[in-house]
Amino acid sequence: MSLWTPPGADLGEFDPPQPDPIMVNFSGGFDQDGHPRPMTYRRLKEVADTLTITSTTPEGPASLLGVARNMFALSFYCYQMLAASAANSIVAVESALKVRLASNARFNVLIDKAVEEGLVAPDTADVVHAGRQIRNNYFHEGKLPQWTFAMAHNGIGASYRLVRELYPENEGQEAT
Repeated sequence: MSLWTPPGADLGEFDPPQPDPIMVNFSGGFDQDGHPRPMTYRRLKEVADTLTITSTTPEGPASLLGVARNMFALSFYCYQMLAASAANSIVAVESALKVRLASNARFNVLIDKAVEEGLVAPDTADVVHAGRQIRNNYFHEGKLPQWTFAMAHNGIGASYRLVRELYPENEGQEAT
């Protein structure tokens, strides 16, 4: 018995999703000989798995960050998920700030209050304000930015770093 499946074979309900056609435009890095590798779901998943959530992060923000991480890898099959994953991570930041500051204020007010209370550095606040604008453009106006995986990873990574700063790991506990 062989597990090899001929290209184009109909596997019925077991047929896996096909990569988004845009994926041919992205590189999956370089091999040890300097040759370009194709982008794959596995490579994106490995990158996404480097983003960790502290055990002290409240359930809501942690869940939103986890979804953003999964969407980043799944964007191999649906390119639009790339920008959506970054927007989702920004929503996680807003949620984390609301919980940490015990406030339902608008996102921009939360960012400024976090700076005032010393929870967020002013330069970090600038990054969060930029992320807030991206989120607003995406969710309120339907404007989907065209990003590379590196751009999206940097945006998601910034969200993860900010939430880790708001909810640092306690000694002896590990992040997930």
